[in-house]
Amino acid sequence: MGLGTNLVDWVDKHRKKPSAVIGNIDIPAYCLKKIGSRHLVLAGGGGSSKTGVANEIQTHLLSFEKENSAAPSTMRAECVDKFDTGPFATMNMDVACLTEKSDRWQIFLIAAGHEQFCDFYITQGFKLTEEDRKIGFNFKQIGRVRTDHHTKMSYQKCVKFDRQYRGQMVATGGADGHVRIWDARTINRKSEKDPEPKPLHDVAAHESDVDDIDFSYDSKILISVGNGKAFLWSTQTGEMLIDVPFPIEIARGFKMRSVRCTNLGAASSNTVFVAAYNSISRASKDIACYLALWAFNSEKKLLRPVIVKKVATEAISALSVTDCGNFTAIGTMSGGVGVYDTHDFRQLLFAPETHGIFVTSIEFLDKTASDVVLKDERGKDVIEPGPAAGSQASLVSLSADNSVQVHTVQYPQKSSISGFLLKLSIFSLFIYLLFFLFA
Repeated sequence: MGLGTNLVDWVDKHRKKPSAVIGNIDIPAYCLKKIGSRHLVLAGGGGSSKTGVANEIQTHLLSFEKENSAAPSTMRAECVDKFDTGPFATMNMDVACLTEKSDRWQIFLIAAGHEQFCDFYITQGFKLTEEDRKIGFNFKQIGRVRTDHHTKMSYQKCVKFDRQYRGQMVATGGADGHVRIWDARTINRKSEKDPEPKPLHDVAAHESDVDDIDFSYDSKILISVGNGKAFLWSTQTGEMLIDVPFPIEIARGFKMRSVRCTNLGAASSNTVFVAAYNSISRASKDIACYLALWAFNSEKKLLRPVIVKKVATEAISALSVTDCGNFTAIGTMSGGVGVYDTHDFRQLLFAPETHGIFVTSIEFLDKTASDVVLKDERGKDVIEPGPAAGSQASLVSLSADNSVQVHTVQYPQKSSISGFLLKLSIFSLFIYLLFFLFA
């Protein structure tokens, strides 16, 4: 079954469990990103050692099978295409859509971390598999830049495209502690005679590895995380805007692990982001993790926590936030997956040890297939439901056990007046804190 107009009711009826294996990948996999509304790109491999394990980037098509009352989910992720990445296993990756999301001929750009390099691939239209005529993408490598210059162990650790300008900027972080911001439009070198791309800004941000980076929704700020510290940087000048303080609500013995920006502060011109904190000790009695929601006012140069909350007695290995900003998800070192309301970090779903080993990547799915535009009987555009239709939120997770799972937060069956008032009060408190925190 495809993504038809009756998908909302159909998905809601047939998803019986919050988590289910929907596919597998035949190589060690480290990265997962959605590409369009119906595809995923998964990447990894055996690396430069000659073990016979391929290094690949694979495209998986999301589809729905016929009704099966015994199946926890009828969603499936099937590999429809793959291409070789040479001697490099992709260890970090990001995808940018270079066109409007509603454009049915979307063009995507992939940035893939390959040791000390970042390789860039662009889509050149669709292609059909020969056997069952399923849709994939034509990919072409368009460039490579060296993004890390560590003297002993040169390695790109993270990569992120901007959101505001549709992939015109890309940021990288590496083992040398530097954060580099690039003009992605200069990556495509027509020949070897063309000058090698240089970063717009090269900042010695951290003393050691850069663990994570993310752009604000207006792309004016880049946040970097490394050696337990985090900083906000101007993407226009490269200067540091502020050092993120350690929350007083969290005991010492923790450090920041990941960061993801949200669009929750767009109306107030604040940069609002989620930070994940892990305990430094690996003793089982000490392991725990926190989520913190921060708000930064660039005019007043003020940064304050909106909410800080302990969310699990596990260590976070992956972090994601929905495009709408309302939901935050974590993957854990023990293979668990959790989903939380970003406004108060109330737990909506937690699947402990749903994977056999640590989660390497998580990604929220789209509620609408904006790239699939059909016409109704009056000739008006009709947007098709996406894979997450019929649920509050739906996400996919990838693990070192090579499985891909889907996790679904269903709508509550009934909404009482007291429950509605509670949600309204929480939302009102959040708006109050966001708008008046810096007054």
